[in-house]
Amino acid sequence: MDSFFFVPGNKLDKIESILSLGVHEIIIDLEDAVRYSERELIVHKIISDAFFLNFYIRLPLYNFDNKVDKLLLEKLIAAGFRKFVFPKIDSATDFDLLLPCFKEIDISIILLVETPLFFLQVQDVLFKYKKYFKGIGIGSHDFMSAIGGVHTLSNIDYIRQHILYLARAINISAIDIASMELRNADDFKEEIKNGFDKGYDAKFIIHPWQLSVLQNMQFYSKKDYEWALTVEQAFLNAGSHSEFNPITVNGQVIERPHLNKMDKILKYYKNESK
Repeated sequence: MDSFFFVPGNKLDKIESILSLGVHEIIIDLEDAVRYSERELIVHKIISDAFFLNFYIRLPLYNFDNKVDKLLLEKLIAAGFRKFVFPKIDSATDFDLLLPCFKEIDISIILLVETPLFFLQVQDVLFKYKKYFKGIGIGSHDFMSAIGGVHTLSNIDYIRQHILYLARAINISAIDIASMELRNADDFKEEIKNGFDKGYDAKFIIHPWQLSVLQNMQFYSKKDYEWALTVEQAFLNAGSHSEFNPITVNGQVIERPHLNKMDKILKYYKNESK
């Protein structure tokens, strides 16, 4: 699974060391992770250094009156930023209010679904504006707080499944929940494995300890790898996807849909060998 690492905006000096750990994407958090009084200075700092253009920015989209506030988004876009995480959107109507800021530019947005109404409306937003989206995830703790529920994997299972299916429907990355767990490796591994088995592509990470746990997990066995090599050879013999005929591997019938699994396993082992 890929890693999307949240770095608080007041800890920009940590980014280079976090990059050295092998994360896939950095998200600079200007929303929950920083005080309002800090924000202006932090924004000035990231705008003044082109180095920060490489990273996603999670930014607040509402003012203290809970009205859509486009000023920070407009400022960052004017400075050349094109990668954003949109959190806590209340409704599809509010997303439409943000649209004029980026309607005519090439932008990559990760939607962070954190409110019940937007969860019910997000499908329409994704299909209507899919060219803008790179990924989607759930702010599960904020979501459960909004509905007054206890945060457990079983309680958020429905929303995780639904968001995953929407990501697949428009071919964007499905990014699994951020965890507050920083000590119990077994619990965190179980959460990662649960997301992986569902089909998630990536995981939100908030601490180097979590990244280490993720990177040291073995998602596919040697037997899985041997299976993938056998299927790959049959695919190569066929010459193309359309010419691939069903084969039997260890008593299992392998058809064209299994080629996606083959690709994932081979990609995983290729990355592991680097």
